[in-house]
Amino acid sequence: MDSKQGYPTSVITSPESNSSRERDGAFTLIELLVVIAIIAVLAGLLLPAMARSQESARGVVCFSNGRQMGLAAQLYTPDNRGHMPSFRNWLCVKAGDLTTGKLFPYVGAKQVYLCPTDQRDLASNKKITVPALRGPAGRKGTRDYSYAMNCGLCHEEETSTFKTPAETMFLMEAVMAKDDYSGQAGPTFGSHTLTIRHNKRGHYVMSDGHVERMNQAQSIAAEKKKRFWFPTDNTLGPGGINMGAGLQ
Repeated sequence: MDSKQGYPTSVITSPESNSSRERDGAFTLIELLVVIAIIAVLAGLLLPAMARSQESARGVVCFSNGRQMGLAAQLYTPDNRGHMPSFRNWLCVKAGDLTTGKLFPYVGAKQVYLCPTDQRDLASNKKITVPALRGPAGRKGTRDYSYAMNCGLCHEEETSTFKTPAETMFLMEAVMAKDDYSGQAGPTFGSHTLTIRHNKRGHYVMSDGHVERMNQAQSIAAEKKKRFWFPTDNTLGPGGINMGAGLQ
């Protein structure tokens, strides 16, 4: 009807106009692909950062474990005529049972012996590549610990004779096979390779009880020094073997 006669005029919208409005409120395929690409880029940036953050947290626990082990040795020493525990039995007397180790009464908990990242790797099928060990094979058992003792301390266990305890290693977060229950590290026998599982760093517990965090280059430099392995100038082993040969 004509509006001039008092009748309202109806507005008729075309199908094209309605579909245009619907398209204005929806994503096109190209827009969706752009959004997906942005999300992928953000995930690529954030996930590695989150992984590093989680590893840093596990590294803090491992550092704390090392500190507790160092403190345990400091408590053990005055109870044993000023001597450090022996590398032969500090970990255990019976292979596979940490509670039989001479240091356990001062540590008090099995979980302190095990780095959380190492625990995760041991529980998985992750392959652990272990350098060829020199010397006789050590004890075997299902490994539930992460730290190996410096067998160079057998040359002199009485701490009053140590020249620079802060420079001589007591324990190291060593690369060890899943069945290694020797608990030993050394320049000649046992593992002498630091594992750098914590954002390319690993831990040493020194003879004075403090913990050092080192990367691979720092570790290699430290392990070339006699004082790192031996608390005194005596580097002779069983049968007069010079266990410090090649060290600075």
